[in-house]
Amino acid sequence: MLNIRVSPLNMADNNSLKYSSDQHTYCDTQALSSSKPSPDENWPKKMLAALQDSAPPEPIRLACMSPVPNRPYFFEEEFHGKISREKVNELLIGGSVDPANGRFLVRESLSAIGDYSLSLTYGGKVEHYRLFYSNGKYSTSKEDKERKYDKLVDLVVDILEMLRYVEEAQSADKQEKKAAEKTKIHSFKLYDYKQPKWCDICGGFMWGLKGQGMRCDVCGMNVHQKCSKDAKRECKKPELKERPKPGKKGSTAGLPQHSISAETFSTQCYYQEGCVRFLNHLNIPVSLFDVRALNPCYCSNCCQEVETPLYKQGDPPREYSMPMGWCRFQFMSSGRTFTENITSWNMAFLSLSANEITDVLETMFGAQTENSDEMPKPLTKFTPSIICADLDSPATKYIDQETDERRAGQVVLQVYIQPYSYRLMGRAGSKEEIDPYFKKDTIYWVTNQMSSVVPFALLVKTMDATYLQL
Repeated sequence: MLNIRVSPLNMADNNSLKYSSDQHTYCDTQALSSSKPSPDENWPKKMLAALQDSAPPEPIRLACMSPVPNRPYFFEEEFHGKISREKVNELLIGGSVDPANGRFLVRESLSAIGDYSLSLTYGGKVEHYRLFYSNGKYSTSKEDKERKYDKLVDLVVDILEMLRYVEEAQSADKQEKKAAEKTKIHSFKLYDYKQPKWCDICGGFMWGLKGQGMRCDVCGMNVHQKCSKDAKRECKKPELKERPKPGKKGSTAGLPQHSISAETFSTQCYYQEGCVRFLNHLNIPVSLFDVRALNPCYCSNCCQEVETPLYKQGDPPREYSMPMGWCRFQFMSSGRTFTENITSWNMAFLSLSANEITDVLETMFGAQTENSDEMPKPLTKFTPSIICADLDSPATKYIDQETDERRAGQVVLQVYIQPYSYRLMGRAGSKEEIDPYFKKDTIYWVTNQMSSVVPFALLVKTMDATYLQL
């Protein structure tokens, strides 16, 4: 029967019996753990565990104390002669449920004389490697490009490091797969939209009369076919917002000018709350808005699809788009007096930059005085098409302060415009129809009579800016 003992690392040197400062000291941890530590005494164990996790693996030589005939001069007590793999497993693991990593020995092959194998424990198993010795160097391959080691222990350390690296990589892969399994993928199908729709990824308009894009059956996400591969957002059925009805709001006269928040308006969904946060980002005075008015959201969750997404307004009546995908925030009454009912005026949209809202309202729609001696005023383009207004409205990138997401927002003014105060004009450079409900040759309403235009509401739209090229 073989006599076995475990040798410390420094026995790999020829002067193994001499004292070395590298020798490891050991203590009886069982005696230390006999009494239950208080919470204040746990930190040494936690620190020790952290150090052990980050420390390089330590080989543990399994020495054979019985004489081994014909033991090569380049092996020491780790050499056990000709033994089988079963015997190796018994020696390295035995009856241990959780054997220590790094226990190793060397044996000679039973079938090929002169061939040697290095066997070591890792992860509760025994790994076997062919072992070569040439020109005073140890290696696991005869190839010249294979790294050679002066000491067998150094070779074992490198193998253990490699095994630990592979284990950590596999563990990370498993965690990613588990996270991916928990994240539901989208179920996109080609969809015929009956109303204007914009891609939830790139923000672009989805053109066409049929099969304009793809919609997820679960979460309702709308994307271009080419953008569907970038849909990394978790597929999650949207939840209707539940919140108590806000109390009756008082006058806004005493409110500070920049106090727009989620509580300023009676919001009905999370998308509309995001639009309110965009208004807060723009520092638009709350005094401009009628916070008591019904400020509807036209997102896909709040507004059902209709066969013809158009409204009619004015006398004579003219059609204009339902602002699908936008949120409406109504302005306070301008205080102007009109000789006729303003509801008999037509409705249109004016595109503008998000940073120009206050200036445009003050300069373009300020107190108007008619003076025939004035120089001709510049023409301003309005449109009854929300698609056209969207294309003309620049997007502004920002960081949502609540979700910390990269977002982009657009704004459009919705205005009353007096019938017969404008003329029709086409979209320059447009060869194809951009809106199936309005002809491109008459898609703009142009006027220089700004006294015949009254702002009604601000339309706001926000989108994910991760993939937008602005």
